[in-house]
Amino acid sequence: MVTQQLTNPMGRSQTAIKYVRDGYRAIRGKSPKYTTDLHCVRTAAAAIRPPLTLQNNSVTEVEWSLLSKLVEESRNHTGPIIEIGVLAGKTTQRMARYKSPTQKILAVDNFCWNPWGLTPDEQWGLVCHSLDYLVSTGNVEVIRIDKNEFFETYNGPAPSLVFLDAMHDYEETKKDILWAQRVGAKIIAGHDYGPDFPGVIQIVDEVGGPKQLAGSVWRLA
Repeated sequence: MVTQQLTNPMGRSQTAIKYVRDGYRAIRGKSPKYTTDLHCVRTAAAAIRPPLTLQNNSVTEVEWSLLSKLVEESRNHTGPIIEIGVLAGKTTQRMARYKSPTQKILAVDNFCWNPWGLTPDEQWGLVCHSLDYLVSTGNVEVIRIDKNEFFETYNGPAPSLVFLDAMHDYEETKKDILWAQRVGAKIIAGHDYGPDFPGVIQIVDEVGGPKQLAGSVWRLA
C-alpha cells in the first residue's frame, strides 16, 4: 500500500499543478479555486482531534510535591514501582528521576483512552518514543495490557509503590486498591481524589481514607 502511494506520480503532479494555478490566482489577488477541496480535507482532519496538549491530564506541581516524596520513600522497600494508567508517560518520566537505581517502574496501560483522539497504536507509539531511553536502560518496562489482566497474571514481588491513575469510577478503583493490598504493596497511592470523580473519593474513604493528600493525589492510610 505504501509503495503504491509512493510510486503514483500522477496524483502528486496534479496536486502540484493545482497549487501552481492557485498561486497565480493569489498573485492576481484572487481567492483559491483549485485547492479548496484539499484545504477542506486538511481542515476536517484537524477538527477531528483536539490540540495535543501533553502538559494537561497529568499531575500538577502541587500533586507532584507529594508523589515525588512517595517515590523517594519507596526507595526504602524492595519490589518495583507499578503505575496503573500511563497516558503519555510524563508521570512515568518524573517518577524515574526519584526512584532508586535498582528499582524498575512497570507502566501498565492498554492505551484504549486518551483526550487527544489518538488511536491505541498512536498512543502506544507516543509512549514508546517518550520513554525510549528509560526502557532501553532497564529503568522502565511499558506493559501494554488491560489492567485487570495484569492483576490476574502478576507474579512478581510485592511492589514498593503502586500509583493508580487509570479508570476513575468506584468499581474499577476498588479493584485497583484491593489488588494492591492483596499483593502487599508497601505504598498505595493514586490520582483524582476530587469532586470530578466521586467514585474515587467513595472507595478511598471506605478503605480508610487518605493518609496524605495534595491536590487530588492521595496516599492510602
